[in-house]
Amino acid sequence: MRAKKRIIALNTILLLIAGFCLKSYTFAQASVSTEDKIIGSTFKTLAKAYVAIVDINKLKQGNICKLNSMDEEKFQRRYVKIYEVIKDLPPALKARYKISEQMTKQEAIQNIQSLDKKKIYEMIDLIPDTLIAKHFKQYLKNKKQQIQKSDIVEQIKNSWNKIIEKAEGK
Repeated sequence: MRAKKRIIALNTILLLIAGFCLKSYTFAQASVSTEDKIIGSTFKTLAKAYVAIVDINKLKQGNICKLNSMDEEKFQRRYVKIYEVIKDLPPALKARYKISEQMTKQEAIQNIQSLDKKKIYEMIDLIPDTLIAKHFKQYLKNKKQQIQKSDIVEQIKNSWNKIIEKAEGK
């Protein structure tokens, strides 16, 4: 009889703990809009598909060669632009890969060398959907502004010329 009461008490405690955990999970997810969730999930799926089919070692070597051919000054100019995108990554991810404003070319190379597919999948999962959606929406906003500023007739001419070039095999 005592054993039965203990089992019931244990089950009750486990259910309460699970309920609190699920409740906090639900509230955490509620802060992400459906639109952001869709955008984030889509990009994460595409990123994982790319990682799945690419020769990761060849990709790493290509990027390491590009970095090695750059001087530190050129790397820093490019990294400033990259950092604008990655500065909002979760602190744990930034700490794991020593991502900071002052990252050196050598640190970037070491980060690339340390990656494998499993680590890349983990990185993708750690990026919040809201962050992905924020950057995607900003990209769309910038493109929309560029289109509005440019002459529509000129855009049509450029598009048509590109189509002709591709058709002629240039």
